[in-house]
Amino acid sequence: MDIWGGITGKLFLASLVAMVVFPIQAGARTDPASGRVRVLFVGEVMSGNQLFLSWISADPQFTLTAVPCDIEYQTMMDAKRFARIYVPRTQDRLNDYDVTMFEDFTYKVLPLNVLDMFQSSIYEGMGIALIEFVNWGGDNDISEWMKLSFYDVFPAEPVMNKFDAGQGRTFYKVVNNNGPLQLPGVESAPLNSGSHGDLIAKPGSTTEAVWSGRKTPCMVTSTYGKGHTLQLGHGWDNIPYEARLYYAYLPDFIFHQILCIADLPYPQDLDLVHTVRKLFIDYGNRRTITLGFLGFVEQWDINPYKIERRLASVEASRAQAAGDYLAGDCEHARDILTGLLDEFGAIDQDLIRAKSRAFLWVYLVEWASVLGTSVVCAYALWSLMIRRRVYREVKSTRAT
Repeated sequence: MDIWGGITGKLFLASLVAMVVFPIQAGARTDPASGRVRVLFVGEVMSGNQLFLSWISADPQFTLTAVPCDIEYQTMMDAKRFARIYVPRTQDRLNDYDVTMFEDFTYKVLPLNVLDMFQSSIYEGMGIALIEFVNWGGDNDISEWMKLSFYDVFPAEPVMNKFDAGQGRTFYKVVNNNGPLQLPGVESAPLNSGSHGDLIAKPGSTTEAVWSGRKTPCMVTSTYGKGHTLQLGHGWDNIPYEARLYYAYLPDFIFHQILCIADLPYPQDLDLVHTVRKLFIDYGNRRTITLGFLGFVEQWDINPYKIERRLASVEASRAQAAGDYLAGDCEHARDILTGLLDEFGAIDQDLIRAKSRAFLWVYLVEWASVLGTSVVCAYALWSLMIRRRVYREVKSTRAT
């Protein structure tokens, strides 16, 4: 209790320090208690977006609630059920989020009046990103969205045409160098493999980037009331695996979209912040692997107490690194996380030794079982095939 109480106090202090180290704009949206950005993601969760959502969850700057309600990967009934359960039903609960992200779903899955609530919250300052809200001939009903009052939130107008990704829709050409695309090598990374229609920026909107081939907008930003808006001309799930594997700044590409609609500043020392972000992601991956290994080892009735204590200590250090990160001390956070990744290697070695000890008894029992069975079988075979030769066969008997 004392450990976690101390960590909570450090995180609270970090949030206060962060307000000094990183001055927040007047319209910025963060949790007043923790300084984190509370993200509500609605739409394509079950597609290729799990990777990006795991990155958001791993970064201490964000908290994430994901609502799967697209109908490309599930039925309309299931999509409506998830939306009914997880989408906030009241304005007050919706206002607990700082930004919301819609990706590629039809409004028909939402309960009545929910879009009106979103529109009102955005007007009052909640940010929104509209990802893949463009014509592609799929299940997002973009032509129906354009008939709603909520369409006023859109910073760009979808054009009712459709072309293949090979027609100049793969690479970005950055137009606004002071926006969310302040990323090294972003114009060289293939960021789309899907087939979509064009976008036209609405009056007053800012075109952040255009397609290098078609020269039409692929990312547009604006404001609606006090809220910041962003519209992307393709889906996150359309980002090719080549970029996922080899473009180092792809997590920052995702994070900067959130910072944009939350009206938060982009990192000044991007290389350092990028390194720390990547370490948090690596930490989450390593922890998942270690917990899976621990669950496997526990099946052999091994006492996990010592290993669980080490994991708790590692998690406490991770919380300290998160506090340093939120407070702007990225160098200290980097040093802590680097050491924690090495600690996971030592924990895995302990798990391997515990597994080996458990398997030794398994092997001994199996060896004894096989040996005992072999002895019985050998004795039976000897009795039937060899021992019987000691006795002469009786060919006749004397009559009594």
